[in-house]
Amino acid sequence: MVNLDDRPAGGFALDTKPYVQHHPTFGYHYIPGMSMRLQRPGGGYYRIQINAAGVRSDREYTAAKPPHVTRIIVCGDSMSAGQFIDNVDRFSELLERRIPNLEVINLSLEGSGTDQQLLLYEHLGMTFEHDIVLLLPFLQNLRRNLVEARDAVDPRTRQMVLRPKPRFELVDGELILRNVPVPATMPADRAAERATETPNPGLARLKTRIAGLPGAAVWRRAIQQVIPWEPFPEYRQPTHPAWQLMSALIRRFKERAGARPLVVAPTFYSNYVRLRMGRAYWKRFSSLASVPGVYPVDLLPYFCQGTVADRMRAFQEPFDMHFSSIGHQLLAEAIEQELRSRRLLAATGAAG
Repeated sequence: MVNLDDRPAGGFALDTKPYVQHHPTFGYHYIPGMSMRLQRPGGGYYRIQINAAGVRSDREYTAAKPPHVTRIIVCGDSMSAGQFIDNVDRFSELLERRIPNLEVINLSLEGSGTDQQLLLYEHLGMTFEHDIVLLLPFLQNLRRNLVEARDAVDPRTRQMVLRPKPRFELVDGELILRNVPVPATMPADRAAERATETPNPGLARLKTRIAGLPGAAVWRRAIQQVIPWEPFPEYRQPTHPAWQLMSALIRRFKERAGARPLVVAPTFYSNYVRLRMGRAYWKRFSSLASVPGVYPVDLLPYFCQGTVADRMRAFQEPFDMHFSSIGHQLLAEAIEQELRSRRLLAATGAAG
């Protein structure tokens, strides 16, 4: 086991992801056997532990389920992976403590798209006997799915680089895998393949400057009472190519899962609990209920209870956008309630 202590100069927690390495199919994955103590944004430390199979976990898993155990495979990105918090505080480990005879294998990979998560499920998740598949696509993933590289920080040089990734293309209704084997590096000048997380950078910079003006927050809230902000307009139309690709990837998940239930619970960032936001994304994800065996879950109501201050405690703001340990508790409660209300646990013997 490798033990490292990442202490950036000046105490600034730079997200270099020194615990991942190149992978020709997934683009990158967790380094098997790695254990690291890392600085958390805003102060303090957290530990990341990776098992021998390359799964972020404090323990190993057998291919066959233990007797009388229900097993869930989780796929997602950093929101469900538990970025900047200890393994023990993640929703997957909390679910195990809440529900008797439950085992959760969390395959979530920080910074990944739904395309990479599908490949992880096909090549790694399906090697484990399991009963339920839980997919937590971050809303931005419909943009990540379109590209062959994302911006990253090299842990050795601490310089910005492009981290290559696989990509599916939807051709005549069929998913065609591109950019595999994934190259280990990509020239920095290949801007066309980098992530389009912000389709219009100039407009984004203008919005940032306007947001910093005196009274801007008050005006923004007033406007959004009339016109909710829709940061991902791709979700507005079911025919948009980005949604069509996302939908096809989720349907492929269900094909691979076979008779197992596929629970799809999209995740979001803090503005969705702080401001009045557009809900086009839920129209799209809820439509997947028409696919037999797919169970869309709306997590937002669980995170919108109490005052705005109460809601914001579910995130690591103002230092980071990811779920806090409180957010993971809410996520565990939401998933448990949804699994029980749909009797998915009763069907597998973990009704508790």
